[in-house]
Amino acid sequence: MTHLNSRDRLPQRAAEAQLIHMARFVAPAVAAHVEQTEQQRTLAEPSAKALREAGLFTLGTPRRHGGHGAGVRTAVDVCAELAAGCASSSWLVGIAYGAALFASQLPDAVRTEIWASDPDALLCGAANPSGTVTAVPGGLELGGRWPWISGIDHAAWVLLGIVREDRGRPERGLALVPASELTVADTWHMAGMRGTGSRTATAEQLFVPDERFVSFAEIAEGIGVRRHPGEARVVFPLSINLPLVGTGVGIARGALELVVRDLAGGKRSISPLHTHTADAAPHQLNIAQAATLIDSARLHVRRAADKIDEAAREGRRPDLETRARLRMDGSHAMRCARDAVSLLLDTAGANSFSDDSALQRAWRDIGTASRHAALSVETSRELYGRVLLGRPLPHTDVV
Repeated sequence: MTHLNSRDRLPQRAAEAQLIHMARFVAPAVAAHVEQTEQQRTLAEPSAKALREAGLFTLGTPRRHGGHGAGVRTAVDVCAELAAGCASSSWLVGIAYGAALFASQLPDAVRTEIWASDPDALLCGAANPSGTVTAVPGGLELGGRWPWISGIDHAAWVLLGIVREDRGRPERGLALVPASELTVADTWHMAGMRGTGSRTATAEQLFVPDERFVSFAEIAEGIGVRRHPGEARVVFPLSINLPLVGTGVGIARGALELVVRDLAGGKRSISPLHTHTADAAPHQLNIAQAATLIDSARLHVRRAADKIDEAAREGRRPDLETRARLRMDGSHAMRCARDAVSLLLDTAGANSFSDDSALQRAWRDIGTASRHAALSVETSRELYGRVLLGRPLPHTDVV
């Protein structure tokens, strides 16, 4: 398999189109190991190898450090392609993309430390603040637990969410640490997205130099483009979250393809009114509605991604109302994908819930992924409503 990245010196647009083609090519390879990935509750090594060799863990790595520096729209489409084969593989590619964007905001010396010896390094992290933070000369000392770190089994570097209070005011942000300096606890026992290996990291008196910390406020204000002129701006947090919505869209699209193939292939009906399930109007309506929901999801997440890419190229942060609307786009898209899968299972019937059915895996995966806190439609509605009505927000880096 060809490792395709910026070292191939393709123009950016052509390179990103090729990445989507590569994801489509790799999807059957990760699908072949989806059972192993689920049983291990972490990405199967053949799947990790296929994704690494395809260069898909480095979508967000800056081009000057050997990666793709891909836009959000490309990351969304790549994740959608992969999710039809293995939702966990898709999710980890999205996580690696967001983590690389976070790390790209750090100073050049730190970026070189990450990628000089391994341009294919996978990064991951937990953005929610946790653990204890103590200011010490030259940096911070961390301790405690950070749960739900997807991909940590395969990561070289991990970003830990913290709150530091030694610079005059509380600062929410991320501290970059080598994965080898963390202890990983096997805490990931979930109904869905089992293969993401979203385990818990623990640390004790772990030193982090100041240059390996970046605050969310600094990212939102554009520290990355000030430090690294010529690179696209990261629009926090939308640049990070939208590729994960691509995973949801891909799960739903894969489920639709399975049900349509089954029904169009002549599945017999148990109803006394029809010989074949495909002849029943209620199931025809369900299929049509599910397909429309998936189209709506794709249109909303792509619209949001295109707007973010446009702002990123121009080096600006969209205004608050636009950011709130785009966050709503992403959450609404994920909910549409989940509703589509539910409709498809209504049509596919009870046998779809058997352990050997790909549809029950889609149901479990979309049910788990769509409830990620960053993609909550309820929270996004409240934020959007507050902004539209001019009500105050606790801080504007939440949207």
